[in-house]
Amino acid sequence: MLKTFKIKDLEQVRLLSDPLKLQLLQAFAEGAKTTKEVAAELDESITKLYRHVDALHEAGLLEIAAQKQKRGTVERTFQAVAQRFEADHSLFAEQSGGDGAVAVRELLRAGEDEILRAIANADHGEGPEAIMMRIRCKASPQRFAELCQSLNEWIEDTQEEGGSADEDQQEYGALIAFYPLDSNR
Repeated sequence: MLKTFKIKDLEQVRLLSDPLKLQLLQAFAEGAKTTKEVAAELDESITKLYRHVDALHEAGLLEIAAQKQKRGTVERTFQAVAQRFEADHSLFAEQSGGDGAVAVRELLRAGEDEILRAIANADHGEGPEAIMMRIRCKASPQRFAELCQSLNEWIEDTQEEGGSADEDQQEYGALIAFYPLDSNR
């Protein structure tokens, strides 16, 4: 399994804008599992998950880790092709004919839905409060590179910790975009 997989296909980005497919990919990134095992983890119907798992496999985001005959069928164990997935920023450039902008909007809408649910749950005392901010800051190109490196290190550390089997862990979401602003606007 790769540490990081660079997504270079807009169809893969679209698949990951689906919250259920993203959950599936995360579950398979934690280790090789059958669809039945992931269905139990996510408390979802196995029948519902088959087509989502097949779509992730066909898109090259999941690979078959093992296969075995089981009662006249083949049971497949899948794993994610990497622990971490990053979209190549060139996919979202204006030259991609508008498809890149559509993919970005789909990703943002999926994040928006999760954020709104988190806020609603926090308002009812059902969970920790979400941190939400939009900021603008100034930094030298060197400082920007340092901040990007720190952010990447934090993400890697967080993902490594998330792989432990600690029962007290809670899942959190983050929608992170750290980018230079166009000074001409």
